[in-house]
Amino acid sequence: MRHATGPLCEAVRFAYVLPTGSTARALLEADGYRVHELPFVEISRRKADLLRYVPMLLLNGWRLYRLAWHEGAQIIHLNDFYNLTGYVAKALSLGRLRVVTHVRFLPQSLVQPLARTWRWLAEHGADRVVCVSEAVRSYFGAAAKNQVIYDPLPGIERYPAPAHLPRPDATVQLLYISNYIQGKGQDIALSAFQQAYTIDSRLRLRFVGGDMGMAKNQAFRQQLEATVAQNGLQAVVQFDGFASDVEAEVKAADILLNFSESESFSLTCLDALYYGTPLIASDCGGPAELFENGRSGLLVPNRDVAAMATAITKLAADAQLRAKFAEAGRQFVRQKFGPASSYQALAALYQQV
Repeated sequence: MRHATGPLCEAVRFAYVLPTGSTARALLEADGYRVHELPFVEISRRKADLLRYVPMLLLNGWRLYRLAWHEGAQIIHLNDFYNLTGYVAKALSLGRLRVVTHVRFLPQSLVQPLARTWRWLAEHGADRVVCVSEAVRSYFGAAAKNQVIYDPLPGIERYPAPAHLPRPDATVQLLYISNYIQGKGQDIALSAFQQAYTIDSRLRLRFVGGDMGMAKNQAFRQQLEATVAQNGLQAVVQFDGFASDVEAEVKAADILLNFSESESFSLTCLDALYYGTPLIASDCGGPAELFENGRSGLLVPNRDVAAMATAITKLAADAQLRAKFAEAGRQFVRQKFGPASSYQALAALYQQV
């Protein structure tokens, strides 16, 4: 969202409202934004959260209404459709506040009773519903207020585009960037790599991502590392933590993999294409819209390990094909996801609302 609001600050005044204690506050304040915090409570399986959810929703909705009044705001932009506080604030304003709901999750992959409820509230309580991809929009009706606005391209490149020449040691470096979360596909990628490595021993795989300080994510990473050790792959599979310089990571790789089981858009795939690193992605929602299969990357069936292994060996064996995909991907995303379909479209939506 920050990438979208940055270019609009001369015409639109933004204030951000973050969850209490969010580490994003310092980053946004450094950009010059006014930042507020509210103790948002999300639905979870924990009984305490379930008991607190409705009272805190009403209380935070009141607080958000008061913040909007003090800021002189006309629009509340909700950064995902499970945040319902904007609807409470709109009701308290007697409809004077407008609400834009941004849908960033792939609703089809969520618990359906909840997803259908959130969809109904978005379609009836929001003035506009912004979907990050056609895959997301397909979950909503054909009403004109439901529209696709793509996430903006990354910022200015700081390093030269990768040449994708063969490496002196003849290895082919595969990169997987994602936080260690079940469903993000690292386990599937590891299975595909094992199959591909039996065919091409030049392959190397590197995982990069954080665990967000959550025990279940730490356990997932430990499970991946145990699988690598059990199969004697420690010399060819590497695990690293969070990386702040995504451009450098992407441009240092020969191929980027993304085998997530569900993606509404996938900024990681967009980064790979924008920075010029060949991409192999699963057909799990949004990634299919980011490139042309067989022309600027390879799209493989979701959760199909054999197809993934075949795609890896095919692309690893052909340096010319990698260079071709890299150039075609760079051109495609610059044309499809430029200002007119991202932040300029968001500015036009604000004016309409």
